[in-house]
Amino acid sequence: MDDYSFLNIPDSCFIGSTIYKKLFYENANLSSSDKYLFTDIINKIVWLYCLKPETINIPAYKDEVREYPEIEVIEVIVNKDYGLNRIAEIIMRTIPYPMLLIFKLEDKRRFYVAHQRTSQSDSSKNTVEEFISTDWLESDSALFSKLDIKQMRFTNFYTLYSDIVDAISVYNLSTIMPMDDTITGTEARELTAKIEDIEQKIISLRSKLKKETQFNCKMELNIEIKRLEQSKNKLLGGDNE
Repeated sequence: MDDYSFLNIPDSCFIGSTIYKKLFYENANLSSSDKYLFTDIINKIVWLYCLKPETINIPAYKDEVREYPEIEVIEVIVNKDYGLNRIAEIIMRTIPYPMLLIFKLEDKRRFYVAHQRTSQSDSSKNTVEEFISTDWLESDSALFSKLDIKQMRFTNFYTLYSDIVDAISVYNLSTIMPMDDTITGTEARELTAKIEDIEQKIISLRSKLKKETQFNCKMELNIEIKRLEQSKNKLLGGDNE
């Protein structure tokens, strides 16, 4: 529990129990490759904390789009850095609550979050929205101090979880560009998405460039790559020359 003191979650929320892989085998409709990930990559899954009205003085939230009766904090101890996005997706889709999902590899940690909304076709199920994750973080990462829940809104579980998602979104952007404290989580996610979209286009064009044989087409591709790189530099606040 001391490993996560930076979250500042009250002891009343501590669970510390193992979530057995059998839960996912029986409920997640796993493919053979998914089962391989769970058996080969995961050492242990731990339900660290459960934040609910009975354990912390925060009310549940419900509207016509989403229902957040509680927030889970779950740790996945892994033995290698492989298939984590897929593992995160399976866990978040199988356990229908908003969660802070933490992968732990030796002394490093990686965080996953995603808002959820009630499925329109089946109200008993949740639809997971955009997955947001960090890179692997060392123990001195600047993000940890930003995840102190006592600094966040306790209006209800939706506002608290939104603040967690925003803190991670802003941190992710701060690792690639300088910025001030006024940027919101929404702005950070939008800017990150634009940068990632440009990067994917550049990768695609460079792949085409390698295969292109005609000089004129090579020139056109190079010009487009240069234009995209300038657009990216402009977003990052760097020199766009």
